[in-house]
Amino acid sequence: MKKLSKSYLWFQIVFTLLSLNFLIPGLSYTFSPELAMQQLQKVNTLLGGQTVLPTSTDEFFWRYLGTANVMALAFMCLLLQFNLRRFYVVLWPLCFLKGYAAMLWLAGYIAHPQYPVFLGAFILDALSVVLFHTFAGRAHRLLQSS
Repeated sequence: MKKLSKSYLWFQIVFTLLSLNFLIPGLSYTFSPELAMQQLQKVNTLLGGQTVLPTSTDEFFWRYLGTANVMALAFMCLLLQFNLRRFYVVLWPLCFLKGYAAMLWLAGYIAHPQYPVFLGAFILDALSVVLFHTFAGRAHRLLQSS
């Protein structure tokens, strides 16, 4: 039981951080898209990229769609935290959504290497998928065996 408790605790810690990782930016994208673009620009410049990223803050369609996707990620993480046994099936769409986003970031970087922030986003998104699968999968397997 001790191992189960430890693994489940780590799952809860990691998924709390992941949930906040999506919830806070999702709120920022909703209420302050200009700030989000400024931060992205700053990171890109720090990584040696061009000083001007293409901006789409005036294109409401893409902003709304992207924000909805980030909030869906937060919601799915919270569902898994709430009841891992019941909502374990949510892990697969969660991994797909974030994995697909990672591939798009990588494709964007390959097409536009002057924006190294795209490569950074790919790495973070790919790491998120690994964290989703590792911690939720391990905790779920232990719950199933108890």
